[in-house]
Amino acid sequence: MNKKLSLGTRFVLLSMIVFFVFLALTISIYRYVAIGIEQNMSVLTLLAGSYFFVQLILFLVVFKSYLPKSNFSWDNILTVSLFFLLISTVLSVNVSITATVLFVVLAVLFAIVKKKHFQPHPLFYFMAAYYLFQYVGLLWSIDTAYGWRFVGRGLSFIVLPLAFGFYSVSEEKKNLLLRIFFRFLEVYLIMVIVAYFYQVQFHKVDFGIGFHLKKNYFSSPVPPGVDYYLLLGWAGYNHPTFVSFILTLMFGIGFYLWRNDNSPQTVKISGFEMGFYGFMTAVVILLLQSRIGMIMFPFGIFLTLLYNLRKKKKLVLSAVVFSCLLVLSAGFYIYKNYRGYFYDRPREIQTDIVLSFLKDHYLLGTGTGGMKVLIPWFPTAHNQFLGDLFHLGIPGLLLLLALMSSSFYFACKDKNFLLLYFLLIYFVMMQIEMPLSLQKGITYFTLFTGLLLKPRSFEKELM
Repeated sequence: MNKKLSLGTRFVLLSMIVFFVFLALTISIYRYVAIGIEQNMSVLTLLAGSYFFVQLILFLVVFKSYLPKSNFSWDNILTVSLFFLLISTVLSVNVSITATVLFVVLAVLFAIVKKKHFQPHPLFYFMAAYYLFQYVGLLWSIDTAYGWRFVGRGLSFIVLPLAFGFYSVSEEKKNLLLRIFFRFLEVYLIMVIVAYFYQVQFHKVDFGIGFHLKKNYFSSPVPPGVDYYLLLGWAGYNHPTFVSFILTLMFGIGFYLWRNDNSPQTVKISGFEMGFYGFMTAVVILLLQSRIGMIMFPFGIFLTLLYNLRKKKKLVLSAVVFSCLLVLSAGFYIYKNYRGYFYDRPREIQTDIVLSFLKDHYLLGTGTGGMKVLIPWFPTAHNQFLGDLFHLGIPGLLLLLALMSSSFYFACKDKNFLLLYFLLIYFVMMQIEMPLSLQKGITYFTLFTGLLLKPRSFEKELM
């Protein structure tokens, strides 16, 4: 490979070579081995794990001269545990919980050994108030048993800000972590395509079957009706909304690092990588049939475009006008031709139940966990603001507004594009899901706000 190419570009090219080798391997598997429906996911998991292992070994061998020298300092141990937490965002919930506990314990031990005092960012107190009010909501909950389980999920509102209050990540270390995580997701995206190719072979269907707006396109998904499980089940986590969120988030972060990272040109994210990552993300979101991803990702592209043109007001205005016309045109086309794809009767029923209940109970709502009684099959309002009003009434909604307003305030105050980008993407997701009521969504919010916020020491330097 040409030595003038950046590490990232060579990394992508190497990954593609490994990808084609595994496509050939997949074809060979079906030619010589009979795989039953009950073995489908276990064989795919083995294939995905093998791909990742081979990719990792080749990376260590080919790019060993670029690897930083490691030692067993507290800082390096915490950095590794934080990276483990980052990659757990696309792995199983149990892995995420384990990674969170590990990072928090190590951060507290680090503070004890280094005799560091707890220096929380002011946003921590808004997170703590929002979370602790869930306990207050137990007093009038119509389902206290489920309420306690609901409260347990939100512990990340306390423990992750606690960890970041003891351990501040330097700008250089943060960029390194995000750069490596970005490249991890490049491999993850390829592994999804490997899984898709594997399932196409398994179901004996045309390769292009997933490249259109059709919710279920494989004949024997496990469990029934969720084709995305067949593409993501090997990772232990298959929720297309949250996977699409992480992919969209890291597109914007990758774009920012491409433009602003002060690392040597040989190791920073390259334009070729950005093009590859953007194309692969669009393909994977389509294959996962993630409706919210089809909204979030174009919105993420729009935000990066505005950031890139921020010093050229006329171009910004032109971009906004053009984007609005494009959205209106696309919306009209989709409404006319694919209205049924985006229509979801169960969501409509859930929303009707929520609105009907709130007519007489908007002051205090159902109490923490009470939603389970009224929507037993899947307790969600599919909107965070409506859901918090449903759960905890007007006080809960006000605390949520305070949390989000303060988050946006600190992002704007520090001119922190990465945090602002994260919050805007997260805000879009909050209009369709209730991420702050789910373990993954809570982890995403607390992890990325803690990582992307400017530490207190930075604020003191500005004063």
